[in-house]
Amino acid sequence: MQMLRIRCGQSLWLQTQSGIVWLTCESQLADSFLHPGQSLRLTGPATLYLGAHGSQNSQDASLRWCDAAATPSQAVAAAAASASASALA
Repeated sequence: MQMLRIRCGQSLWLQTQSGIVWLTCESQLADSFLHPGQSLRLTGPATLYLGAHGSQNSQDASLRWCDAAATPSQAVAAAAASASASALA
């Protein structure tokens, strides 16, 4: 599991690259599950907790994130150049 903080006024696009990403946000009751290719826009301030869902077989999940000033498709292209892809265990 990894933690990601989004600053006040900051917005991010998250897109799952592989596996299923489990996402929970402090102060929100519902969790989200993103499948490969799905994206989600989040606006801060927020503290997110991310992990691989269904990792019983040691499957990892990965995602990319970038500033939400771009559209989701632009965000994916920009993420390859400017943001890190993280392996979630």
